[in-house]
Amino acid sequence: MPKAHRAIINECCLVIRHLKLENLDHKKTEAIGQAIDQILGVDLVSLNDDKSILNVAYDAGKVNIEDIEAIVREHDADIAHGWWTRFKESWYRFSDDNIRENKERTPWSCH
Repeated sequence: MPKAHRAIINECCLVIRHLKLENLDHKKTEAIGQAIDQILGVDLVSLNDDKSILNVAYDAGKVNIEDIEAIVREHDADIAHGWWTRFKESWYRFSDDNIRENKERTPWSCH
């Protein structure tokens, strides 16, 4: 049976992101998770304390990676500065922007 998404989630715009975080403790983990979960357009959020990994699924037509990163930074944590995390961050930004732009355009066809 397929998982039911929150009512406001458009499945065609649903993305799943994984980010490594730095400067994280259990108290910050709880606060970050609760704050991200309150964003309109977020479907699911979880944090792996042991590996400091943030997992979040959201509707990229309503939310983007910058919204998620802003909440992480508000709670005195940060996105890891390794090359792989920076690469994924860039790709997430590109694909979020692409999804948002394509969602707003009317498709056309000559047939």
